[in-house]
Amino acid sequence: MTSKSLLETVSELKVNIQKYIETNVSYYGLTAFEKGAKIINYVISSGVVIMIFALSLMFLSAAAALYIGKLLHSYELGLLIVGGFYFLLGIVLYLFREKIFGRCIIRSLLKILFHKEDE
Repeated sequence: MTSKSLLETVSELKVNIQKYIETNVSYYGLTAFEKGAKIINYVISSGVVIMIFALSLMFLSAAAALYIGKLLHSYELGLLIVGGFYFLLGIVLYLFREKIFGRCIIRSLLKILFHKEDE
């Protein structure tokens, strides 16, 4: 092999390695963008659903408080009972937040990040 052909082979190798690195950087950039878009989509859609459930829960709670208050002949007592129920529910959720929410959030994010789409 002549020194000229060896020099040409080395320069071609250098160009090919640069193209390979640029292609990999582009690929991983697009992959990161796709994963980020999926996570943002999940967060926004989940947020909208949670807000709708919270709004419906608010109206159902008000109706329950009024109903209990009517049964007990004191609307204040009905509001106090419903408020106390939510206070106790909040304490239970706070105490078990890692077991309840941690696993669910991690599973959802892993499903988004490592889901292989059928090609």
